[in-house]
Amino acid sequence: MDRPTTAPSRPRSAPSGPSIATAPVNWNNTDLADWAPALPFPALLTEMAAAGYAATEYGADFPDDPTALADALGRRQMRLCGAYHGLPLLDDVAMAAECPALAAKLGLLAAVGCRDLVVAFALTPDRIAIAGRVPPDGGAGLSGAQWRTAARHLSEVADLASGAGLRVHFHNHVGSYVETPDEIDRFWHEVDPALVDLCFDAGHYAYGGGDPVAFVAAHPDRIGYVHLKDVDAAVLAEARARRLGFLDALRTFVFCELGKGMVDVPAIVGSLQDGGYRGWIVVEQDTTPRPPTESARANRAYLRERCGL
Repeated sequence: MDRPTTAPSRPRSAPSGPSIATAPVNWNNTDLADWAPALPFPALLTEMAAAGYAATEYGADFPDDPTALADALGRRQMRLCGAYHGLPLLDDVAMAAECPALAAKLGLLAAVGCRDLVVAFALTPDRIAIAGRVPPDGGAGLSGAQWRTAARHLSEVADLASGAGLRVHFHNHVGSYVETPDEIDRFWHEVDPALVDLCFDAGHYAYGGGDPVAFVAAHPDRIGYVHLKDVDAAVLAEARARRLGFLDALRTFVFCELGKGMVDVPAIVGSLQDGGYRGWIVVEQDTTPRPPTESARANRAYLRERCGL
């Protein structure tokens, strides 16, 4: 596979603690294309800045020209913190077809000084349907051969990213083959942590049946990137009782504003800080009953007032 060319970037001093960012999914959820009219670029950046953020992940409608992207970010005094990329990790043919687009994205990210790529299994209908209700016997999971195939592809992606100066972080994701605590444990037995660490999504971990506070406290060395969201316990219980799939649960606002759900956000942030974490904390709320900018602003204020960030 051809490697993208890495463009030089100005050196930055190391942050003294976590850095806060937002994500386009807070306004434009590509998994729910019919949810609401998309907010176009660069108006999306303007709303992010108005909500109090100085960094964002890359979005589907962001320009693929590095000069245009850097200019739009710079006009709003914003940075690009990373990009999310779902991958067909079990399919050799599909992964080969994906490589040109992935290489192009890596080249773009490198050119604007971004150093983090978040990857996950592409969501599948079978796992979307049983979100939050994955059988503990592993019957809905991967075989040993499938785990090895996924790990091989992840190593190849990590090598490609390394050539562009980026680090790969694997995202635990509801509706994918790495959702539950047991599946995350199995993931660690298959991949080389020197190549791929974890983008820990606190909300997805709670949705999948785990205790995010306990995980962060126990595994600070495994986390290289964070997606921070809260979960409405009552909505999650209702989604499980009604056997809703992940996308339908999003329509019922299973993820809520920080501090209004079951995730102990201050405890997670405290554990990250105690462990010396200096990476990105990307605030996410996939759907909201309020205007997205209002919820994004409330989430940013919560982190500032309750967590000192």
